[in-house]
Amino acid sequence: MGFKRSTRITGLVAAGLLALTGCSGETGGGGGGDGDQLVIPVVLKTTTAPYWQVVQRGVEDAAEEFGTSTTVGGASAETAVQEQIDRIQADLLHDPDVLVVAPTQAEQLQPVLQSAVDSGVPVVLLDTDIEGWDGAETFIGTNNYELGQQAGEWILEEAGEGEVLTIRGVPGNPSTDDRIDGAIEAWEGSGLEVVSDLPANSDRAEGRSVTADALQANPEISVIFAANDDMALGAIEAIKGAGLDVDDFLIVGVNGDSDAIDSIEAGELDATMAQGAREMGYQAIEVATQIAAGETFDREISVDATLVTDENAAEYRESLE
Repeated sequence: MGFKRSTRITGLVAAGLLALTGCSGETGGGGGGDGDQLVIPVVLKTTTAPYWQVVQRGVEDAAEEFGTSTTVGGASAETAVQEQIDRIQADLLHDPDVLVVAPTQAEQLQPVLQSAVDSGVPVVLLDTDIEGWDGAETFIGTNNYELGQQAGEWILEEAGEGEVLTIRGVPGNPSTDDRIDGAIEAWEGSGLEVVSDLPANSDRAEGRSVTADALQANPEISVIFAANDDMALGAIEAIKGAGLDVDDFLIVGVNGDSDAIDSIEAGELDATMAQGAREMGYQAIEVATQIAAGETFDREISVDATLVTDENAAEYRESLE
């Protein structure tokens, strides 16, 4: 099929991110909450994945700039929902001024977040909204459904037709589900047919495993859209492991991780929808300080995404560095 070719960029929005590797699971910004210092804990889905490490870097930069006492924590994996709940409960014991959370599972997180609001602690949602819950002061993040639509439209333009494997994240995660659902809507009535739609828990090894299974069951798959970069890179590993040619597939991920940019420049991954990860983390602290001062915000603060292909990967890498 020969999908690896020069690509056209649509909807490009500049996003300045900082690369961060080897980040610890917990870090403080601003000096410990002495005196009038605002206490703003941040609870991410996890602190082990590259995407969340970039978000954490944005949090740290803002905490230093605004002088807040900020700890950053998260679960060991996005599937460890109870770990995130436990972390939130521990942070609430310190009577924070504002609580920032990127919820793993809406239904399971909503009760503990509502308890925070009921006790007078404002909540800011980061990266992932909780649909139908009006307790949050605001949500800061990408509209993942629109991101999925944009990715789907680009895939349709590039591939035209073919059998598709879609790879979701943790079952029930609204962010990764919205990305896949948005793309599927973009393909309605087209020559692209989703023949396999599987979850891989936002994990590279699981992305490799489900892709291997899907290729065995549907050997005509030629397009793969994964809801994050780790799963997309796992899909590439599965293709190679099956003795197939990566050039015969169109493969797209989400997040704009440095490993994904490496893969694009190596001619393997075709594209990634890069979110403004650092910007999200930075804005979370900036907005939280203003909420603590009595300011109000719209229910949603949108952060744009960038389509990264071989045409702009080098430029995007410079922004990561």
